[in-house]
Amino acid sequence: MYNFLTKNGQLFAFLLGAISTLIVVGSILGSANKTMLDSPEAAKMAPEIANTGILNTGMNITVLLVVLALGATIIFGLLNLVTNFKSSLKFIIGFGVLIVAFFVLKSTSDHESVGKIVETMQEFDIDEGLSKSISAAIKGTIGMAVVAVGSMILFEVYNLFK
Repeated sequence: MYNFLTKNGQLFAFLLGAISTLIVVGSILGSANKTMLDSPEAAKMAPEIANTGILNTGMNITVLLVVLALGATIIFGLLNLVTNFKSSLKFIIGFGVLIVAFFVLKSTSDHESVGKIVETMQEFDIDEGLSKSISAAIKGTIGMAVVAVGSMILFEVYNLFK
């Protein structure tokens, strides 16, 4: 199966995207009120156009394809992890380091208690635990971005002298 998807996966993805696009465009053209779409004030009529249900098919297909892609990614990732455990140790160790770093950042994060951000937190009902998790995720993302940019620069310099 892996060799088949490696050989033909891009073709299947392209065909699936093309068929989905044709279904969405066909749905829009089939159910659209031509005078509504062609009028010079179509932008002002956007809520009326959306209420006709024209966009529902496109959204449903998009959600279906995203769920399908996520499911395939998880299934094939776990399958590869189980069948090639020895070669997956780097991934497992890296994922473990990320989890430990997240919890370290979460435990060291402060709960915001002053300023405009407190009003926003109250508006969206964000408690102290979620606030710390959000801070840890933002700090972790910034840290990983710095490491990624730094490693790109270092490896380019290394390749320059190689």
